[in-house]
Amino acid sequence: MRTKKRAQIWGFDILAGMALFLIGIIVFFVYSLNQPGEAQDNFELLSYDGKIIADNLMSPGYPLEWNSSNVVTLGISSEDKINETKLQKLHEIIYTENNYTITKNIFNTQYEYYFFLEQNMTINSIEVEGIGKPGATRNNIDARNLIKITRFTVYQNKTTPLYIYIWEE
Repeated sequence: MRTKKRAQIWGFDILAGMALFLIGIIVFFVYSLNQPGEAQDNFELLSYDGKIIADNLMSPGYPLEWNSSNVVTLGISSEDKINETKLQKLHEIIYTENNYTITKNIFNTQYEYYFFLEQNMTINSIEVEGIGKPGATRNNIDARNLIKITRFTVYQNKTTPLYIYIWEE
């Protein structure tokens, strides 16, 4: 009789072990199959928002003579060139009026952004590296996911790339 009881207990241990092993395998596969989809979704959302910001920046904005009190769409271009007056207005909204969050709302994004030209911009006779999230620079961005978008434009009668970084913190 004792041998039968031991065999039954040993059989139960095998069944419990196999059940736990199978649950572990199933959880692993469900997690690993869903993980790449989440990364792809984040990439697509960042890319979409980045393209919208780039399109808006490369437009004249709305209204055409926008200012911080009436702006609907932030744009810094006029006649296919960067309009230095609009560039200055955007810089003032973010850094002088401390309204970076408002610009994110106007761009309709939840992500952080920063844009710059290959050459430094000149605003009020001061060289500025870029415009966007306060504290960010082209070499110092604390990002979990980062997308870089490039557009070509004309600034001070020179063709130059405009780089836009958009990221999650």
